[in-house]
Amino acid sequence: MAEHALAEPRSRIAIQPTPAVVCEISRVRYSPNIREAIVFACVCSVLYVSAIVALGSYWGTVHGFGDNQPYIQIAHAIQRWDFSQLHAKLFWGLPYFMAAGSILTRVPLTVSLLLISFLCSIIAVLLICKLWDTWTAIFFVIFSREWLERSLLGGAEPLFMTFVFGAFLAVRREKWWLASLLASLATVVRPMGIFVLIAIGLVLVWRRDYRRLSVASAIGVFVGLMYVLPFTIYFGTPIANVKGYDHADWNSGVPLNFPGVAIVQDVIAAHGTKLNLVRTVLWIMFVVGSAASIWFQKSLRAHLKRYPVEALFGIFYLGLLFTYNSSWARAEFPRFSIPILPFCIAAIQRWLPKKRTLFWALGLGAAVLAGASTLGIAESLIAVRHYLLG
Repeated sequence: MAEHALAEPRSRIAIQPTPAVVCEISRVRYSPNIREAIVFACVCSVLYVSAIVALGSYWGTVHGFGDNQPYIQIAHAIQRWDFSQLHAKLFWGLPYFMAAGSILTRVPLTVSLLLISFLCSIIAVLLICKLWDTWTAIFFVIFSREWLERSLLGGAEPLFMTFVFGAFLAVRREKWWLASLLASLATVVRPMGIFVLIAIGLVLVWRRDYRRLSVASAIGVFVGLMYVLPFTIYFGTPIANVKGYDHADWNSGVPLNFPGVAIVQDVIAAHGTKLNLVRTVLWIMFVVGSAASIWFQKSLRAHLKRYPVEALFGIFYLGLLFTYNSSWARAEFPRFSIPILPFCIAAIQRWLPKKRTLFWALGLGAAVLAGASTLGIAESLIAVRHYLLG
């Protein structure tokens, strides 16, 4: 008996891992927490802005960036509620929030736009952590220059993604009315938010949950009517802003075409620089490859089956990416891909390096390179040369 009593502690000691093994296990299983992911996004943001300040003019870049000026004009018209001098184009969800933010905080509309974009970008990263994981959120920040641009120079994507991902989280928690409200708000920011509303409706129909379907539909209809009311009153049609895209953006005035036609046509026409052409083609290959890889991963298929609203949104959005009938379909493909980028990263995450020192080095380097790319690589090299030569 005594011998057995002494033998038991020896066996317990024998199976305990050595400090070296414990260190190796912790290194393999390391995963950043949400706080580190948020800090990482903030540090990358600071470096991106610092690069632009060092190489050029931040405020000059903001004023000339993307659709900032049209958004500011729309927000200014909303504040005065005078649309007589306004050309109806773009979706007005972001300008409504800009106008409200400017009034509440008493800051200029440009500052309101930047505050909304940055705060929503951080919220979107937080939602990615909750919906997927922190690794997906971190690589999302690293991969997309366009995300840093829209987060720190102004754009509709951060607000749009906050509403879309917020709707996903609400669905997971069975708060369908909230999901419908967030999806409706996403739709007035960017029209692709309608995909979330359609997905919610289809899932509720499949479940035969007609009570929740009626509530979700009522919320969507109400938000939509309130949104198109000013267009109807002041421009004579509820789709006045949509008509603004007919000749400016859509080939032959038609928004959709057969998959890949507009992209191939633009590649053949060789619009843009060779660097831009190569980059966008690589992005297209990345999205197609990562989407295809989902079918070969049982865990990802099970994840999408468990969350059908997210799966349907991804399918609908992916279809739009390749059927959008515009030259912008190729030129702006990296920006248009932002809402489904977390899906793509999750699909290839098993092959991505997961070491703290590496992702910090990649993130900081990518942020600086993104700032230089926003200004233009050639212009940035000239600025660096002038700085070095005094």
